Amino acid sequence: MSILSRYVAYTFVTSYIILLAIGIGVYVLTDVLVNFDEFVEDRTLSVFQVLGFMVDFYGYNLPLYFSQLGGPVLAIAAAFTIGNMLRNNEMTALIAAGMPLQRLAAPILVCSVVIVVAWEANKEFVIPRIAHKIARQRDDIAGTRTEGVYMVRDSRQAILTAQRLDPRHGTLKRLQILVPDEAGRYDMLIDADGATYDAQRKTWLLDRGRYLAMDTPLDSPEAIRWQPISEYPFKRGPEELVLFQRSGWAEMLSLRQMNALVKSGGLPNLASIVVNRHIRLTQPLLYLVLVMLALPSFLTREPGNVLGAGARALVLCGVYLGLAFIADGIVSEQGAALRVWSPILCFGPLAAALLANVRT
Repeated sequence: MSILSRYVAYTFVTSYIILLAIGIGVYVLTDVLVNFDEFVEDRTLSVFQVLGFMVDFYGYNLPLYFSQLGGPVLAIAAAFTIGNMLRNNEMTALIAAGMPLQRLAAPILVCSVVIVVAWEANKEFVIPRIAHKIARQRDDIAGTRTEGVYMVRDSRQAILTAQRLDPRHGTLKRLQILVPDEAGRYDMLIDADGATYDAQRKTWLLDRGRYLAMDTPLDSPEAIRWQPISEYPFKRGPEELVLFQRSGWAEMLSLRQMNALVKSGGLPNLASIVVNRHIRLTQPLLYLVLVMLALPSFLTREPGNVLGAGARALVLCGVYLGLAFIADGIVSEQGAALRVWSPILCFGPLAAALLANVRT
């Protein structure tokens, strides 16, 4: 790697880290100012306990903030790096030496690929492991609050409803489970006063559990007779039940988990999972194309107005991200792949053409 490439790469990575830190810092500060009352809702907590809960909450949310801000910051850092060279008239010396300006984009694109790989690893391996921590409410960081569970399905399409879930102790109160047969028809109803999750065996131990076989003929003496049952292997643990009760939970799943849910079928929000799966596959390319769209405005042989170059890049990248936002926001299985890929298919060739036609 030449001295120039190392210089550009170092400036880009340094700018990216600084801008990402500023973005996450502003994000956290704004969230604290807006939602501080939720952290102090429990008046029995001391100041140090509240501070500890805040550190715990935002510490686990850092990977989520990185996944939300890491992609767009790539384009800002790339524009800042080349824009600073343009402002200092460094382009003139490079052109006088006979160097093509596209060479400045090469180390930025290589570093962007490395960062995007780290970003994708964060989405695939880090966030799914701590998703239940991210899904916590600000006023219940310790997980002491109990809440209901409503119509949650597992991979076998069994449906669980419970009056109370205590995720800290792994218990349910007043629960009912609808169990399907091999044909997908619900033929069994399980009722229990409570249940405790056995993490080793991955099953729920029922307290005063009983079941009713609903496919029994009405004229049979067994038609309305409840039978005892001591456990049921519902394929969702306490942490997953907390996660599946939150909005946007599909975005915190890995591709493997999404594929398993899509194969299981019958989910009420299956369209959302299908769309999120395509979004996960396209986002790395989406952000690389975003960087390629931002660079050509600053790669010019004539010293110009950096603000003007920034405005052109902002408009182009804004239209691109706006189209991607609209495409991702349409929750429908029909045409999901083409719709999510359309921004890349439209702007990818344009970005490559603009970068290749930079005049040097």
